This record gives sequence, C-alpha cells and structure tokens, in this order.
Amino acid sequence: MLINAVAPIAVFYGLRAAGVDQWTALMLGLVAPAVKAVHSVITKRRIDMLAGLIVTVLLLSVALSFLTGSPRTLLARDGWITAVAGIWILLTLPRTPYYLYALRTFTGGTLREQINAAWRDTPAFRRVVHAGTMIWGSALLLDAASTVVLAYTMPVDSVPLIGALKLVALIILAEVIGQVTFRRKGIPLLPAEPADDNPDQDGR
Repeated sequence: MLINAVAPIAVFYGLRAAGVDQWTALMLGLVAPAVKAVHSVITKRRIDMLAGLIVTVLLLSVALSFLTGSPRTLLARDGWITAVAGIWILLTLPRTPYYLYALRTFTGGTLREQINAAWRDTPAFRRVVHAGTMIWGSALLLDAASTVVLAYTMPVDSVPLIGALKLVALIILAEVIGQVTFRRKGIPLLPAEPADDNPDQDGR
C-alpha cells in the first residue's frame, strides 16, 4: 500500500507544489511501483498471471499517455488496473475462488483445516466462499468504473487523492461485508474440532 498507493500520491502532490506540470508529476509517481514490480520479478524469478496483466495495462497506459500527452490517460490507468484485478478475482470462481485463498492465507492450524474440510465436503460453505469472492471482485470493478469517470471529469489535481480515498473506502466496505457474511453464514458450517483422543489422567 505504501509503495503502490501512498508513494505515487505523495510524489505527485510534492512535485505539483514544486511547480512541476501534471503529466510529469504523474509519470514520476510511477517510479516507486515500477521499481517494486521489477524487484519482485527479479527476486521471485517469475511473473504470476495477475502481476503480468497489471504490468501490461500499466505499460500500455503509459505508452498511450506518451502519444496523447494527456495526464488524464495516466489517471485512468488506475481504473484499468483495478478492473484487471477485479476480473481476475471473478475468474477464480470456477476453480479455487479468491476468497478461499484469502481464508487459507490468513488462518492457520485447526481453523485452516476446518476451512479446507468445509470447502471439500459442504456445498453451502462453498456458496459462502463464492459470495465472498463476488463481493471483492464487484467492489474492485465498481472502483474501476468510478475511477475512469473521475479521471475524465474531475480536475486533474484532485483525482489522485479522491481516487485513493475511494479505493480505501471500497476495500474497507468489501472487507466488512465479507467478514460479516463469513461469520454469520460460513463459520456455522465449519466442522467441529476433533475430540481429544488422549485425555490426561485428571480428566478420566
């Protein structure tokens, strides 16, 4: 978040305060995310599908901006990147939904085993996971559409801050809705923890 969201905004408004034009300030704001992306590829020695799509959209938008000289093209790029992420999340629905991946990533031990068992054996739990995935994908697509509209209708200097605040609000909203849905409909579907087959002497 600091490198991909906060740094470009800080660079943009810092350069604007120093008198740099809008297009140059936006371009220089891409340096930190670009360096991070290159570093990630070098260290991991691979490019996953989502990262590859985002980098492709980024390069195409920068190339188009060079041709048009329009800062609004660079501002709209955030919307196209978010759209790619949202579409990618929705495309995970048929196989391993994004929300299941997130649950596995941020849980461990017995809870993760319960989640895996429920996903394997309980159709109702799978529906909850699909719902969570659709919530996140839809939130990002909503952000993408609104970002493109803002890029071409609002004053250029106000778009980066408004866009960032809007994205944070949508992420928080998606997280809250997803958590409430999972706690109300998903957790009751998790299998009970296995009983202790070796109670201590005091328990006998």
